[in-house]
Amino acid sequence: MPNTSYSVLFMRDDADVKTLRVSPRRLKLLLWISLCLTVLVTIGLVVGLRSFVGYRNLLGERRALEVRLAEAQVNLERLGNLEKIQKSGPAASGKEAQKKGAPEPAPQTSGGAFHTINSGTITVENFKALMQGANIVISFDLNNRAQNSASGDIRLLLLRNDGSLTELNPSTASDLTYQIQRFKRISASARVPAGVARKEALGLRVEIKNSDGVVILGETYALGN
Repeated sequence: MPNTSYSVLFMRDDADVKTLRVSPRRLKLLLWISLCLTVLVTIGLVVGLRSFVGYRNLLGERRALEVRLAEAQVNLERLGNLEKIQKSGPAASGKEAQKKGAPEPAPQTSGGAFHTINSGTITVENFKALMQGANIVISFDLNNRAQNSASGDIRLLLLRNDGSLTELNPSTASDLTYQIQRFKRISASARVPAGVARKEALGLRVEIKNSDGVVILGETYALGN
């Protein structure tokens, strides 16, 4: 039956019946075209959705990167200030004290604000110090390199922009003591000295003492936001 065809009737109440005759070949072609269009639309929607999700993820990564870059810039500025104070801090502090007519303050630490002490028996890693309101939150990993166990206490000193050091008192005294075989995570918080604003606080000096009270590690770090 080569002349077989399908009839499609269009009926309306207010109009005559209209007939559309479609051959099987054209009907198959129409169905294939509809299927292809459906597939193309589906692919387009999937690609568009994936592109949108990728764009949102990329936008989020960009914002996070901008925040990290801003924090890195601030930290670089603070490190630059630390270096400037390290090079000219003692002389500048002495001149400033003379101008004010006040005696030069006595050293508050065993080796000065930037003097590095390292006996090789204890190391500090992953150091973080953040100033949050009226508190400074400190955390770091304390590693024992000696053969025997180690014990002692930890001293924290706040470094100001003028190069002076102020010892901090921890909220819990036991947080700044240690007795370890190999490793211990140190977490502590301390009150910011009265009258010290964030812009006046430049860094934090950490001094690790052994059980005899001898400083076996001393290092100064930049203070985070």
